[in-house]
Amino acid sequence: MLYTAPQLRVLSLLALTLLVGLGVREWRAGFPDAADRLEGFDREESPQPLLPEAHAPPPGPVPAAHPGSPPAAGPPATAPPPAPGPVLPVEPLDVNRADATQLARLPGVGPGLAQRIVEERERRGRFESPEALRYVLGMGPKKLAAIRGFIIVSD
Repeated sequence: MLYTAPQLRVLSLLALTLLVGLGVREWRAGFPDAADRLEGFDREESPQPLLPEAHAPPPGPVPAAHPGSPPAAGPPATAPPPAPGPVLPVEPLDVNRADATQLARLPGVGPGLAQRIVEERERRGRFESPEALRYVLGMGPKKLAAIRGFIIVSD
């Protein structure tokens, strides 16, 4: 016998784990809408404000503190400027010709998703329509809607 019984159990467990992982990957690729719904359960954002209207601070300037009182805690008087976002393409980007670095500049598309788009294009051939991007793992309906104005699909 080449392997002992505990070693065979460990190898069987590893093989089963690998098969389950591959099955989940194929299911996600085959049913992207269902996968997006499942992933969105724990990310639902509450449209309600955290403070009720009655407890919200009044609009307008904050009254000045009395002399000798400790300084009020809160945000600094001048906030730092926001960090610049990704540079969006000026003209629509052809997803059948763009490389991963060009695709990564689209809103909501990072380097990983851009690489998966390129790999999917190499695997299946050119994209027939923007909706064909839904076959890419991680490209949900919201993300596709966000980039639709920045992409084109050519022959």
